[in-house]
Amino acid sequence: MGLKFPNRVGLAAGLDKNGTAIDGLGSLGLGFLEVGTVTPRPQPGNPKPRMFRLPEHQAIINRMGFNNAGIDALRERLRQVRYRGILGINIGKNFGTPIERAVDDYLHCLDKAYAVASYVTVNVSSPNTRNLRQLQGASELDALLGALKSRQARLADQHGKYVPLALKIAPDLDQHQIINIADALRRHRLDAVIATNTTMGREGVETSPLAAEAGGLSGAPCSRNRPP
Repeated sequence: MGLKFPNRVGLAAGLDKNGTAIDGLGSLGLGFLEVGTVTPRPQPGNPKPRMFRLPEHQAIINRMGFNNAGIDALRERLRQVRYRGILGINIGKNFGTPIERAVDDYLHCLDKAYAVASYVTVNVSSPNTRNLRQLQGASELDALLGALKSRQARLADQHGKYVPLALKIAPDLDQHQIINIADALRRHRLDAVIATNTTMGREGVETSPLAAEAGGLSGAPCSRNRPP
């Protein structure tokens, strides 16, 4: 991406959705921070309870639903931080935005994030926003990436700097979907892939009384079940 990371260990999006802890997290020696997912408008996320710890499996199931204060609040907060390391901003669509208009939400967030981000992550893979993963489909992804790359080129000229775009994908893809996504990434010259978001699968936690809770699973079972 043209970025020099101080080390390989960074903070994934989801913990600091609103950029409230950037300076504190930045003091821990991480190679990068990624904040968000942030949406054009503030939204409360899914009803609580929406996060479940499975300590016996070293795992978490969450269905947070992009709870955040909106891109404008994040931009205002970034004016106050002292952290000068690599900062990614993860962008998504509002829950109430129809899927056919999702590109408008991503373009809006890209416009707002561009000047203050080291890179921007396009999140089309959260399992907790209705129909979001539909954007990983061939025609939907092609349209979204084409619009984002066109806007990226315009913003690069406007701001005099190139801010890379990364696509965050789901782990729950079949071989055909993976090939289609890879083709789209190459065709549109995306700068990076973040693999992966949380999984809808429950392999490794079947015995937990919380296994039936809706949401994405993360933690030790995902790394153990990773294909060779």
